[in-house]
Amino acid sequence: MKLPRFPKLGLAPRLAIQIIFILVTTVLVDWVSQVIIPMPDIILMDREWLGTAVRDAWDEAERTPGPLREAALEKLPSSTMLDFEMSDRPSAAASDDHFEKIESLKAVLQQHMPADTRFLISAEKPPFFDFDRSLDSVAVVVSEIPFRMVDELEDDDKGEVLITPNLQVQAALSDGTWLTVRQSTDGSVFPRLVRNFAAPAYLVIIILVISFQASRVLLKPLLQLSAAAERLGRERSITTIPEMDIPEYKAIADSFNDMQTRLKRFVDERTQMLAAISHDLNTPLTRLRLLAEDLSDRHQRAQVLSDIGEMEMMIHSALAFARDDSRQEPSVSVDIASLLISICDTVSDAGPSARYRGPDHAFLSCRPVALRRAISNLIDNGCKYGGQVVVDLEVVAEAVEIRIADQGPGIPEQDREKAFMPFQRLETSRNRQTGGTGLGLPIARDIIRSHGGDIMLQNGREEGLIVTVRLPRPAQAALRKTA
Repeated sequence: MKLPRFPKLGLAPRLAIQIIFILVTTVLVDWVSQVIIPMPDIILMDREWLGTAVRDAWDEAERTPGPLREAALEKLPSSTMLDFEMSDRPSAAASDDHFEKIESLKAVLQQHMPADTRFLISAEKPPFFDFDRSLDSVAVVVSEIPFRMVDELEDDDKGEVLITPNLQVQAALSDGTWLTVRQSTDGSVFPRLVRNFAAPAYLVIIILVISFQASRVLLKPLLQLSAAAERLGRERSITTIPEMDIPEYKAIADSFNDMQTRLKRFVDERTQMLAAISHDLNTPLTRLRLLAEDLSDRHQRAQVLSDIGEMEMMIHSALAFARDDSRQEPSVSVDIASLLISICDTVSDAGPSARYRGPDHAFLSCRPVALRRAISNLIDNGCKYGGQVVVDLEVVAEAVEIRIADQGPGIPEQDREKAFMPFQRLETSRNRQTGGTGLGLPIARDIIRSHGGDIMLQNGREEGLIVTVRLPRPAQAALRKTA
C-alpha cells in the first residue's frame, strides 16, 4: 500500500492526516459490513404466549412416537419463532444470570404445564449487549410491551423484560426424554462473527501498514544523515544530502550540508597552513646546513648536521602527513593477502625478518597505495623495535583482521593512546637507538580509520607488542544482505 505524498507538510500535519485516514476508513468498513450482513432477528414473545407454545409442544411430543416427534414439532404454528429439539438428558442447567426474571417466567410456565412436570429455564446474559454485534437471534420475553424499549436495553437488570441471546426451556416427558425449546435462528452466526472482527482487524492492519510506511518516510532522511556523517568521518569528503519534502528534515539537512562545507574548509585551511610552514622551513634549514659545513670543530659539526637531518626528516614527514594525497585515491578490490605477502618480502629483502601467516587470497575493497603505506609503517615499527615481525591475516564475518606481532618490549597500557599522537615517541618504553619522527602510527591509524576500520594495541603474553588492524568489508556485507 503506497501512501499519498504531501510535499511541504510538516510532521504534525502528516500525523494528523494519517490518524484521520485511519478513523474514516475504519468507520467506512464498519458501515459497509453492517449493510452487507443483516442485523440479527429480535424475537419478541409474550410470557403467556411462550407458556402456551411450550405446553402445545409438550403435548405434541407426548402423543407422538419417538422417531416422529421432531417432524411433528416442526408443523406447530409456533415453529416460526421457536426451535424444538428432543434429547435424552437436559443440555444445560438453569442459569443465574437473570435469576429474578427467570423465576418470574418459571411461575408463568408452571401455570400452563402439568403440576409434576420437571423443567429447566436457561437465559444467558452476554458480557455486553449490542443488537448490532449479536451473532444470532435475540429473544425478548415481555409481560407487556414496554413504552420505550431503549430504556430496557440501557438497564435490563430492572423491570420484567427478559433479554437474552440464548433462551432455553427444557421440559421432561413421561418417558424420560427432554424437550428443549429455544428461539429460532437464521444460521448467520459465521458471517456476523466475521463482520464483528472485520473492523477491529482492519483497524489493526491499517495501523500497521501506515505505521510501517510512516516509519520508512520518517527514518529515510535519518538514515541518509547517518550515512553522510559516517562517510564524512571516514573519507572526510562532502556528501550532500538531497532535498527533502518534510520542512523539519529539510532544515536539518541544510544545516548538516553547511556544517560539512565549513568543516571541510577548516580542515583544508589548517592542512595547507601546516604544509606551507613545513615547506618554508626547508630554506633556513638549507642555510644552516651550509653554515654547519664551515664549522672547524668536527664533533660540533657532526652534531649540528645530525640535528638538521632530523629536522628535515620531521619536515618531510609533516609534508606527507599534511598533503594526504591518499584520500583522493579511488577504492578498488585488492587481494589483501598478496599485498601483505609483498610487503613482508620487501622488508625481509632489506634485512629484518617479516613472516606472513594466513590464507593465500583474501579480497578487500580499499585504497591500495594508502593501505600499503599504513601496513608498511606498522611492520617497519615492529622491525625497528622488535627485531622480527609475524603478520597474521584472518578473514572474519564482514571484516578482515591483520595482527602484527613483534618481539620488542611492548607499550604500557597507559601509554598506548599516547603512541598515536603526532610527533610522540615513547622513548621510555622503546629502543632509544631507533629513528623516526613519531608520525608512523598516527598516519597508519588515520589511513585505517579512513577505511572505516581501527587499530588496537596490546602486549603479548610473554613479550612484544601485537597491533591488530580490523578493516570492514562493506561490499561483501551488502552482497550478503541482498542475496
